[in-house]
Amino acid sequence: VLGDAAVGKSSLLRCFAEGPGGGPGAGAATPGPTVGVEFYSRTIALAPAGRAKLQLWDTAGQERFRSITRSFYRSAAGVLLVFDLTN
Repeated sequence: VLGDAAVGKSSLLRCFAEGPGGGPGAGAATPGPTVGVEFYSRTIALAPAGRAKLQLWDTAGQERFRSITRSFYRSAAGVLLVFDLTN
């Protein structure tokens, strides 16, 4: 997941990977900024009877982390770009 800082990349991924409540025992705390890269995983069902395990990498949006996050893009099968329409 790519995008500028504070556009909601971590919140979007956390909701997809753990559900809207943030998983069992999760509080309603506001997440802090991502430092470097965070990883999530989720297994999804594929038709007709298959499954796929997704590895979701949440990259930091701050400029100072650009050099380390670029190395994670090389073997990516897909990218989700998150941005703020009001910015």
